[in-house]
This record gives sequence, C-alpha cells and structure tokens, in this order.
Amino acid sequence: MNKLIISLLLAAAVPALSQAPAGVAPQSTQGVVRKKLAPVSSEVLRVKLPRPVERKLSNGLRVVIVENHRVPTVSVNLLLPASTLNDPPGLPGVAEATAEMLKQGTKTRTSRQIAEQISELGAGLNASAGWGSRTTSVSGGTLSENLGSLLEIMSDVLLNPTFPEDEFAKWKKRKFGALQQMRANEQVLGAERLHDVLYGGDARAVTHATTDSVQKMTRADLEAFHKKYYVSGGALLGVTGDVAPDDLVAKLEKHFKVWGAAEAADPDLQVKAPISDKKIILVNRPASVQTLLMLGNHAIGRTSPDYPAAMVLNQVLGAGPASRLFINIREEKGFTYGVYSSFRADRYLDHFTAASSVRTEVTGPAIDEFLKEFRRIREQAVPAEELDNAKRAIVASFALSLENQNGVLSRILMQREFNLPADYWDTYPEEIMAVTAAEVQAAARKYIPLENVQLVAVGDAAKIMDVLKKYGTVEQYDAEGKRTE
Repeated sequence: MNKLIISLLLAAAVPALSQAPAGVAPQSTQGVVRKKLAPVSSEVLRVKLPRPVERKLSNGLRVVIVENHRVPTVSVNLLLPASTLNDPPGLPGVAEATAEMLKQGTKTRTSRQIAEQISELGAGLNASAGWGSRTTSVSGGTLSENLGSLLEIMSDVLLNPTFPEDEFAKWKKRKFGALQQMRANEQVLGAERLHDVLYGGDARAVTHATTDSVQKMTRADLEAFHKKYYVSGGALLGVTGDVAPDDLVAKLEKHFKVWGAAEAADPDLQVKAPISDKKIILVNRPASVQTLLMLGNHAIGRTSPDYPAAMVLNQVLGAGPASRLFINIREEKGFTYGVYSSFRADRYLDHFTAASSVRTEVTGPAIDEFLKEFRRIREQAVPAEELDNAKRAIVASFALSLENQNGVLSRILMQREFNLPADYWDTYPEEIMAVTAAEVQAAARKYIPLENVQLVAVGDAAKIMDVLKKYGTVEQYDAEGKRTE
C-alpha cells in the first residue's frame, strides 16, 4: 500500500484548525475556502486484508492466525466470554476484578515471579474486562523466539489463578480509593446518568463498580466467575506476527490442553429502539465553572445495514476538528476546547452521543448550537464537497490502521466476533465511498435525536437549572447518583 498516498489523504482530509490563545476570541471560519484534495487512490480503495489461517484446538478453542514475517515479534489476543454484563446481581465489578487479579498469583507463581519472568522475556501480558462489551481480553506480545515461554505464563495465569487474599485486599483498597475519586469526574457522572437513562433496568446501565460492591466482593465471587466464564467455548484467540501455524498450534496444544471445553452463555440483551420522549437530567456539582453536556439516544448495532452511512454521518457531524460541531461550537463560538460525537455500535450497546464541556455561562447557547446542528443534518442534504471530504477521511484512517499488524488482527477478530462477511473489510472503503447524501440524511433522521433527545448536564444547579428548564422537565441528581428532585 502506498504510504505517501495515504499520508496525503490524511493531510487533505483532516485540515488543521488553529487554537486561539487564552482570552482571545477565535476568528470565524465562515468564508474559509478549502483547498482541493488529492484524488482517492485506487490502491487505497482496493484494500485486501490477508486471509488468516483458522484452526481449532482439541478443546474446541478457535484460533485465528495472521502471518507477518516483517519483524520477529508475535502478538496474541484471547477474547473470553467473561462480560461485565454477567456480573452477579448487586456486585458490579466482579468481571473487572477477576481480570485484573489474574497476574497476582497462581498455584506455582507469585505476583512478583510473574512480573519478573514477563520482564525477563521483554514481553507484555495484560488482562482487562471492557465495560458493556461481550468479552474480557487477555493479550500479550513478545519476540517470536520467546513465544513458547509467554504462552506458558499466559496459560498459567489464565487457568490457575489463586486470587491470593493479601493481593485481593490490596486491589480492593486501590479500587475503593479510585472509585471515590471518580465521583469528582464529570465524565464519569455524565456517562453514569446517560447509561441509566438509555439502559435502565438491565446490566448495561452500570458503567463501573461501586464502593459498596467492592467492599462486599470476596475471593469466592472471583473464583465462581472464573470457573463459569473463563472457558474455551465461545472464546477466540487471535495471533499475528512471525509465526508458523503448525508450530503455533503445537505450542498452544502443549500449554492449553488441560483447558476444558465448557460453554458460557452470552448475556440475553437486545438492541433497543430509540426512546420516544425527551428527557433532561441534571447532575449537580456545586461551584463547577463548566457544564458537561451529553446529548444522545439509542441508534444502531454493529451489524446494522445503516452502519456505513452512520459512520459518514458522524464524520460530518462531530468526529474531529473538521466536523460541524467542532467548527461551530469551538472555532466560531469559542464555547469549549473540544466537542465530539460518536456511535457506540456494539453487540449490546447501540447509542449515539454528542458531548462537550462548556463554560457555565454559555450552557444554554451551547445546547442551542448542538440542536441547530442536529436539525441541519437531518433537514438538509450534506453538500457534495463536504460529503466527499468526510468519506476520504474515513478511508484514509482505515487504510492507515492496516499498516500495523495488530490493527489488521483487530479487524479480523471484529469480523469473526460479529459474523461479518469474509470480504467485509476488503469492500469497506468502497462501501464508504458509495454512501450518498440522501443516505446520510436518512440516517440522520433515524438516529440523530431532536424532539426525543436525552440530555444530561453535569454542572452547578444553582446557575443552570433555570436554563435547562427551557428545554423540558428536569430530573436532578447529586454527585453520588441519588435523585434529589
């Protein structure tokens, strides 16, 4: 793939926007003439991802192998059906704790020995449970000559964790302190309330552990979760780098042969339709000098046929510094340093969000500008040049992501995770470039909320309550998440 052409595309598709010095009002960008762009190269449009080698171990574990012999390194990523959405009732955080405690001791290694051995290999090994996703990820990387040693340690922490009581006590203390500090973070408070509005009544409403759940959590909870969800059935192992498939499979059989072939059920949660009524939520942070605004509603899942149009729509509306929200609310109005929008299109999470932290005194005008841009993209077709710029930016970013072997592997794992067509990524650039202004407008009318917007504001209630009441009835919460009005 021609790196020069890709670089030109990026430079052209994402024009730089200068930041005004403190105290100086930004100049208007109205009347700015965008320079002509380099043409989209056919090399970029005709992407062809390497076809992985697929194997299945004797215990049923699926393995996807992408050979890349340019450098003598290997990366592994094991996706397990150990979702935070399967946390025990009343104990959010068990999946997170289980993942983070894997390296804290096994039947044959202490946490210190694990850390030292990984360091001696010049390797990395991490485990994390993504909130709201289907999986927990156990990933690592090393020189290809050390792959067998890394897999041996990886299998040990994965299959034989002991969750030592002293290490668990340390984890709980650290987590408890971190959760207390999180209550001062406006982003945490806003996301907490938005998820409660969108997914209230099921596990997706929970965005993090609580101090209460951390206090109640025991080793037995982690052991039970590990036994039930750290299973090979439903798991997917991706490997990329300087490996030979037969040699890799032999190593995997050696180190993972004792892993049983049990199955774990996925969470029984359906993608939701947009909420029909407008809702205004205020989280009171007395003396706050700014207001975090989050506007959203349900939108699309990852396999929706509207996905390409939604990506182009978002690129136009709020995906970066060339977007409408950014140019309007930051560059022209000077209300904020950053404003963005995004679609969370996963298996279980299906919402659109636009957000920004603005000065308290411009809370109302900022909301008006958000709604104005929402209305404009719903009611007016995107001009041809703006639409073309947005599509070029997406294609260029996609092409660059394939320059990294982990980027290729992540795309392939996503294709497997969502059961997308085998040539999905090969045709993705063409699909993006084929999106029309009419399709963007249709997607905007379906997924960009206006009369049914779910608005969360985190700020000083004494200063913004009356402002918010102009948009509808306001529900008020304190910083601890308790309803106060």
